[in-house]
Amino acid sequence: MPERPRLLIPALGRLYDCIAPVTEPLIRLVAGLSLAAHGYPKLFGATAANVAFFEQAGFHPALFWTILTGCVEFFGGLCLVAGLLTRVVAGPILIFLLAAVSFHWPNGFYWNKLGFEYPLFWSIVVFHFLVRGGGTWSIDALIGREV
Repeated sequence: MPERPRLLIPALGRLYDCIAPVTEPLIRLVAGLSLAAHGYPKLFGATAANVAFFEQAGFHPALFWTILTGCVEFFGGLCLVAGLLTRVVAGPILIFLLAAVSFHWPNGFYWNKLGFEYPLFWSIVVFHFLVRGGGTWSIDALIGREV
């Protein structure tokens, strides 16, 4: 294992060591909540508006794609939050996000111009959990099983 680089401010080393164990669960929590928040209106709120969007975007049948996307985002996001079946749900979430990257690609990189920056970023985050699993603070770790 490579030696840890020397810190410019050595006194911060103890703080970093204390905070380090919570960074990965925090990222999993924020990613999952963000996904769930995007999926919720597709399933329980503005379903008709989302169906119209999918129809306009060329996804047919639009209702099917709205519900499928909503389920992947909402239920997959909640599983990601809890670290439950983390690798199992990360697969469909990653496929959805890569489809979003492809959809936004023609608009360029920057998200404020409807580009692919945002879904690409979250794709990398979800890819991390596909490869690494839910981590120490997850239901997967609590039950001692993961894929």
